[in-house]
Amino acid sequence: MNAFIVIFTSASAVAFSAACAAFCLSSGRRGNYFLLFGWSFCILLFASNAVAAQAPPFGNMRHVLCFFPLALAPAWWLLVRKRHLPLDGPIAGAAVVSLIGALCMPLQAGWRQAPALQSPWFVPHVVSYVISYGLLAISFVCAVGAFGEKRDLRLRAADAAARFAFPFMTFGLCSGALWADVAWGRYWSWDIKEVWSLITWLVYLTYFHLFTGETRERRGLLILGFVCVIITFVVVNFAPSSESLHSYAR
Repeated sequence: MNAFIVIFTSASAVAFSAACAAFCLSSGRRGNYFLLFGWSFCILLFASNAVAAQAPPFGNMRHVLCFFPLALAPAWWLLVRKRHLPLDGPIAGAAVVSLIGALCMPLQAGWRQAPALQSPWFVPHVVSYVISYGLLAISFVCAVGAFGEKRDLRLRAADAAARFAFPFMTFGLCSGALWADVAWGRYWSWDIKEVWSLITWLVYLTYFHLFTGETRERRGLLILGFVCVIITFVVVNFAPSSESLHSYAR
């Protein structure tokens, strides 16, 4: 099974890389085909991880990175195919980065769910956060790209991705509190990951309500918000001095 996991991860990364190249060469139709190939391999990868873990494969960082491209598929359909926003290249690029990250991490094929993860909230909580963080990564890329050409179009794409992400992030925050009450006996414990999740949510809430129009401050908040996402998703998990109730996700 380990060999299949490595093969499907590598094949997905190659397919999404080819999609990136096709979109850069303005070959949208070919790029879409490579995207579909990549997602097909990701489905096989997800199934292989589930068989190896004997549980929904969301409980460690490698599993989440492998699922990340699949979480972006609905966004591609709604934002690219339906709303015709220029997000196909960033979506393919984000998928490549996540899969390369997965290939650089241990397989953890023998991973098993910790007792705290054996809850009905496990899958919806993790999936909602993966979808939101994936969309916020796309929003960040577009916001940074808005310093160059096609500024208005890229800012509109960044805003659309962030707005799509926010309800998923809100559900993740609320479901996490309900899950914490069941697992630890309280809705909020000031755990470092909880605190940074709240900070991230507040930054994006400020983005939606404090400023209007396409201002420099709004663009800066999108960039700041994604920095908070990186701290929440990566830094808190791997910082040596971090003592978190969520340490099982390392």
